[in-house]
Amino acid sequence: MYPFFFRTVLSRLDAEFAHHCGMLVVRLVGIRPFAWIARPLTRPANRLQTRALGLVFDSPFGVAAGFDKNVVGVPGLTALGFGHVEVGTVTAVPQEGNPKPRLFRLIPDRALVNRMGFNNRGAAAAAARLARMRRRRRHRALIGVNIGKSRVVDVADATADYVRSATLLAPLADYLAVNVSSPNTPGLRGLQAVQTLRPRCRRCRMPRAGPRCW
Repeated sequence: MYPFFFRTVLSRLDAEFAHHCGMLVVRLVGIRPFAWIARPLTRPANRLQTRALGLVFDSPFGVAAGFDKNVVGVPGLTALGFGHVEVGTVTAVPQEGNPKPRLFRLIPDRALVNRMGFNNRGAAAAAARLARMRRRRRHRALIGVNIGKSRVVDVADATADYVRSATLLAPLADYLAVNVSSPNTPGLRGLQAVQTLRPRCRRCRMPRAGPRCW
């Protein structure tokens, strides 16, 4: 059914617009009574429980950063049975990302080219959403937060920018991922050098003792 739907409908839509349409469905799944229907059907088998890096995952299958940049789909993704959801990439300063179009399909290769550029509503907005979810307990999976450097911040000030995001988000996350790999943020991959990355990760772990950090 899905290959037919992809060929006849989704592949004819702009890739980013199709993603937003899919996210609307995910968000609906996270709302009662749809979540009550979905959870029993998608609950991971007990044998899939996975222990890694001091955490216990209901399933080894999770959602990587990039799918839910603004922390709007966690309840739905949890209801669909994922063992963890990594939200983001989130930056301290809200940003629009690269000009559109910025997401392209390579259908013969079953792949996408992603040039989004860390588009997100910022760490403060993400923290507010996470705090509301924690209070309502509208999730079951572990929640990771992926943080990146704000485009408007100079590379020399990157550590302070990461720490600003970590201060807001670390107390609300099960783990924190420090993103230094995107080619869409000028100078970001230059931060991968071990001599600068190690102290940066240590600083990001400091807010309120911080969660596990990679």
